[in-house]
Amino acid sequence: MSAKPAVLESALAPFVAAGLRVSVQGSYLLLHDVPVVDHQRQLRLGTLIATLVYTDSQVTPPATHQVWFDGPFPSFANGAPLEQLRHSEVAGGLVAPEVPAIYFFSNKNEGWTGYATHFDQLMHYWRIITDQARVIDPQCTQPLAAGSVQVEARKDPFRYPDASSTRGRFEMVSQKLAKLRIAIVGMGGTGSYVLDQVAKTPVNEIHLFDGDVFEVHNAFRAPSAACEADFGKMKVAHFRDMYDAMHTGIVAHPAYITEANVGLLAQFDFVFVCIDKGPARKLVCAHLIDCGVTFIDCGMDMSLSKKEQIYGTCRVTMASPTMRKHFFERAPTMEDAGDALYDQNIQIADANALNAILAVMRWKQHFGFYAMNWDWHQLEFVTNTMALARSEKSEDQNATPPDHA
Repeated sequence: MSAKPAVLESALAPFVAAGLRVSVQGSYLLLHDVPVVDHQRQLRLGTLIATLVYTDSQVTPPATHQVWFDGPFPSFANGAPLEQLRHSEVAGGLVAPEVPAIYFFSNKNEGWTGYATHFDQLMHYWRIITDQARVIDPQCTQPLAAGSVQVEARKDPFRYPDASSTRGRFEMVSQKLAKLRIAIVGMGGTGSYVLDQVAKTPVNEIHLFDGDVFEVHNAFRAPSAACEADFGKMKVAHFRDMYDAMHTGIVAHPAYITEANVGLLAQFDFVFVCIDKGPARKLVCAHLIDCGVTFIDCGMDMSLSKKEQIYGTCRVTMASPTMRKHFFERAPTMEDAGDALYDQNIQIADANALNAILAVMRWKQHFGFYAMNWDWHQLEFVTNTMALARSEKSEDQNATPPDHA
């Protein structure tokens, strides 16, 4: 992305015209050098911060009246706190990487219906804070230099900003998944839904492994809606091209994993195994265990009853360097009945999706995104009872997520 996207010009021009210094850091707009009275009636400087969602073609108006503040809590000229601003303190002191903040403010005028511009939003708080500062020093808001703008290039892997994490104020949580290199082995059904979820996280790279082509039946057990022109493409190329519109760093490997190339999997921080052949599962998972790579193996067992109803089980089995002895007791590694049913195409899109969702949520737990009260390594969901069973608890009940910062 360019150092100063043209679309930001109109949004930032009012700040420059007012002689103010602003910067853009990721999805945040920072208004610097805000004169503020602290509790000792001393003048200090702080920074107001608002979300800024923009693409190459548009800037989205502020979605809220709330902002963050980095600096001392603002006071009246007499030193009493401006409680009308207070909402909460920022956990960890960071809104996002390289965007520090101490307080979260919430204040709006009576009858407020929204801000048309970010200038209007930030100047509302600027006036409340600096009105008290000017009581002590009437010249404190006079510009010492011309207004300026600094736009830092985004460092995330997305084609456009992650407005969801920003809007929900959990960007620092999402960052726990950043810089990871992920592999997905098998893109026929469950693997494609795993990609659909992982592509919405800030992982650095996503590598897709599958030697098969995308056929008509695959369209009915994969996310999105395929067109006829997609049929006949390699699966990994089809899904790479689809999700490249959102996430960079997706690498297609148009080959099955065999003894000749299984060594490629040792380089990844985490691997999702989504293959339906027992011997292939054994090859891949045994290698990952030997290499100490944490992985999740996904499996489905679907059966068609005489009453023309489908019974099914979705399985998620995780193996890590500290918990792996259970794996081959839980995951089928032979050409069994389950594999034969797969050959009959008994895969159902919703079951594939659920299998993937359970796997991705467990992966997120492993890296500290979701809270984890029980370090389970085996989960099974049964369709006819809608029951979810967990087992294979880690011996370390106080296990903490690995630090991949």
